[in-house]
Amino acid sequence: MADRIGKINRYKDIIFYRTVAGIKSEARQNYLGYLWFMLEPLLSTAVFYFALTQVTGRGGPDYVAFLLLGTLSWQWFEGSVTAAASSIREKYATLIQFDLPKFIFPMVTVLVNSWKFFVTYAVLLALMPLLGLAPNWRYLELVPVLLIQLGFILGLAFPLALWVTLSNDLKVIMSSSFRLMFFLSGIIFNSEKVPESLRTAFYANPMAVLVESCRDIVLRNQTPNLHRLAYAAGVALLLLVVGLLQLRLMDKRLLKMIHV
Repeated sequence: MADRIGKINRYKDIIFYRTVAGIKSEARQNYLGYLWFMLEPLLSTAVFYFALTQVTGRGGPDYVAFLLLGTLSWQWFEGSVTAAASSIREKYATLIQFDLPKFIFPMVTVLVNSWKFFVTYAVLLALMPLLGLAPNWRYLELVPVLLIQLGFILGLAFPLALWVTLSNDLKVIMSSSFRLMFFLSGIIFNSEKVPESLRTAFYANPMAVLVESCRDIVLRNQTPNLHRLAYAAGVALLLLVVGLLQLRLMDKRLLKMIHV
C-alpha cells in the first residue's frame, strides 16, 4: 500500500494536468459550459419535487433543500463511479503507447466529477438563505463528510474500472445496482420513515449515512452520528486498499486481457 501511495505521489503532476484538461474539455462540450454543472442537479430536483409534492402530497418547508442535498450527493457518486468504470477501457489506445499506471485514469475521472460537484455544492450552500436556512459554523463539519464520500467513490471506482475493463457487460449489472441503491440511500425520503427493524440494514449502506450526515449539518444544525460516519470511513478505506491492490496485481497483464 505504501508503494502504491508513493506511486500516486510520483505521478501527481500527470494526475493534476489531466484533471484540469478534463474539466476544461467537459465545459467546452456543453453549450452552457460550467453553468450546466449546476443546472443538472436542479433539474433532477425539480422533477422529484413535482412528483413527490404534487402527485403524492409529500413535502415540507425544507423539502427543496432536502432534495437538493440528496440528489447532488447521489449525482456525484453515481456519475463519478459510472464514468470511472469505463475510464481504463476508453484509454486503451493511449495505454498501448505509454506505460502508465492504470489507477491514474479512474482517479482523474473521479477528480473531474468531484470538481464539478464541489463548485455546485458551494453555490448551493451560498443559496441556502433563499430557502430559509441561515448558514452556520457547522458547515465546516461537511469537510470530513465529503472527504469520506470521495474516498468511498474512489474505493468503488478502482475495482470497477478493472472489472469493467475485463468484461464490459458488467456495466449493465452496475447500472441496475445503482438504480436499486438510489432508492436504498434515502435520497427522496427521510430516514425516519425507515422501519426500526430495517434501520441497521439501511445504515449499512454508506451513501445513506453520508447523505443523512450532510442533511444533519445543513438542515438540522446538528453534528452527524459519528459512529455511522466512522463505519462509512472504514468501508471507504477498505475498498480503497482492495481496489488499489487489485490494480497493482493486474497492472502489467491488464492490456493483454482486454478484448476490444
